[in-house]
Amino acid sequence: MKNKKWKEFGKLAGKCYLAIGMGEQDHEIWNQAFAALKEVVTAERSDGPDNIAELYLLDEITDYEYDVQGWLEDYLDDLDMREDKTELLKVCDELLGMFRWVEDMPSDINFLKSSALCSLGRKDEAVGFCKEWLEKAPDDFVAVAANVYALLEVNDMETAERLIRQHIQEDTECTDENDILFAAAVAYYKKAGNKKEMKRLDKAREEYANLLAQLFLGFDENEDDDFTWDDDDLPF
Repeated sequence: MKNKKWKEFGKLAGKCYLAIGMGEQDHEIWNQAFAALKEVVTAERSDGPDNIAELYLLDEITDYEYDVQGWLEDYLDDLDMREDKTELLKVCDELLGMFRWVEDMPSDINFLKSSALCSLGRKDEAVGFCKEWLEKAPDDFVAVAANVYALLEVNDMETAERLIRQHIQEDTECTDENDILFAAAVAYYKKAGNKKEMKRLDKAREEYANLLAQLFLGFDENEDDDFTWDDDDLPF
C-alpha cells in the first residue's frame, strides 16, 4: 500500500520535471503530484498518527529517493510564479497543518503564505499572522522580513522601521542569513522616500552578491585542485 503510494508520487513528480524539460506549462500535473504526496503521508501514518511528524522524515525514510522537500520547493515556486495566490495559500495551509514543525521552522512556507494573503487583499490577516510568527521565532530574519513587507501593505511605517532598526545597525553586514531582511529594508526606505538609506542597504546587498560570485568563481577555477577557502574569507 505504502510502496504503491510512493511510486505514484514518484511517477507524477517525474512528469512535472519532464514537462518543464519539454517547455510545457502543465500545472495540473503538479497539483496531482501534491495530491499523491498527501496520500503518501496518510498511508505512512496508517500505523500511527505520530508517524512522519516532521517533513524531513519523508526523505529520510526513503533515503532521499524522491527529494520530497526539493520537489515541494519547486511546486511552491511554480504556484508563486504563475500568480495562483489562492491555490498557493491553500497549499501553504495544508503543509503547515500536515506536520508539527518543531525541529524545522517552516519559514519559507510562512513567508509565501503572508505574501499570498497580501496579494489576495487580506492584509490585516497577513499582519496578524506575521506578528504571531515573529513572537514564536524572534531571531528568524525571514519572519522579520515578512513582518516588514506586511506592515508596508497596511502603511504601518513606524512599526516596520522599528523592526528594521532592531536588526540592522550602521555596522551590520549583509550575509546569507539576513539578506532577505536587507531586501525588505530597501523596500521600506524606498517607500519612506529615504534614498540615502535605501542606496546604502542596496549597496551592501550588491557587495555581498559580488563577494559570493567571486567566491564561487574561485571554487570553479580550482575545482581540480586541493583548494579551500579560509573561514575568515567566507561571508556566511
